[in-house]
Amino acid sequence: MPTKDIKNQIESFAQIQSFAKAQGFDLVGVAKVSPPPPAYKNYLKWLAKSFNADMQYMSREDAIAKRKSATKLLKNAKTVICLAINYYHPQPPLKRGHGRIARYAFGRDYHKILKPKLKAIEKFITENFKLPSRTSPQTLSYVDTGPILERALAEQAGLGFIGRNSCLITKEFGSYVLLAEIITDLPLHNITPAKSQILLTWRGPGHDGASQPVTPPCSSTHPCGTCTRCIDACPTKAITVDPKTGQTQIDSRKCISYLTIEHKGPLPPKLKPAMKKTYRLFGCDICQEVCPHNCRAKQTPHKELTTPKIAGDSLSLAELTQVKTDAQFLAKFAGSPLMRAKRKGLQRNAEAST
Repeated sequence: MPTKDIKNQIESFAQIQSFAKAQGFDLVGVAKVSPPPPAYKNYLKWLAKSFNADMQYMSREDAIAKRKSATKLLKNAKTVICLAINYYHPQPPLKRGHGRIARYAFGRDYHKILKPKLKAIEKFITENFKLPSRTSPQTLSYVDTGPILERALAEQAGLGFIGRNSCLITKEFGSYVLLAEIITDLPLHNITPAKSQILLTWRGPGHDGASQPVTPPCSSTHPCGTCTRCIDACPTKAITVDPKTGQTQIDSRKCISYLTIEHKGPLPPKLKPAMKKTYRLFGCDICQEVCPHNCRAKQTPHKELTTPKIAGDSLSLAELTQVKTDAQFLAKFAGSPLMRAKRKGLQRNAEAST
């Protein structure tokens, strides 16, 4: 029988969950302030292998400490509210002479879309709840920008599980979800146990697969069963497998998503042939496109995520080369996620695709 405190925490979370969904978030759960120890250990192994590539901010001593517990980010933090929003939309065949843009970058920068929603939830929390000391709760929010292991926390909160491609795979939408978090010192408790969110079935190959559900292979304890489609499909073999544990990690030094967005300087010559075949101009969805669990992917109803900021799902390689100055680039792409790669980065990617 739940105690009175637990009942109050469940009731408080139910109110916050309802408000968050009214703001447009599709999934809302609560995690502890620390990710599961195996997830943190896996993160340390990932750093030890230099899989963070040039993302030195991931390996700073202070960042490593902060990812171990949200109390390093917000004093007396008690819970992390994990949120997800469906961003999927089908993509038409790629036009000749165009480069493919990842689905999440279709419209306006999602950070600018989600941050006001988080601020509204934070205001709701501080104005409607009190701590035992009768003071208002403290909050701190992130949209994949904070030093936290957001996918591990989302898994702990019951939003889904981490697949072999390192993406969070949800029961409702597959892996096409954007994640966000609110850290708070308000004690909260999930309405339903995280175990109820584990996926038990899949359909055929990808989101256009068979209409009849089938049971995944059971010879593996991993939620992905024995499926390795993401590993096999990765053009640059960025998904590595530990031969002893079978655990997978992403080597950013080979990941097309990292190389086309975060990487500065020339692209690795050995990877250029594989990248040329994909025509990936900004980001990469290949490991999601082949995932059987993405049979659950469905068109997002959130119009702000599907209103094109630029050309939409692709961009003319020839037109991109005509952008001669940073001022022209800003005028064309301001407010788009493509600003992250900058003019030189996008033009470098375009050159690799021609």
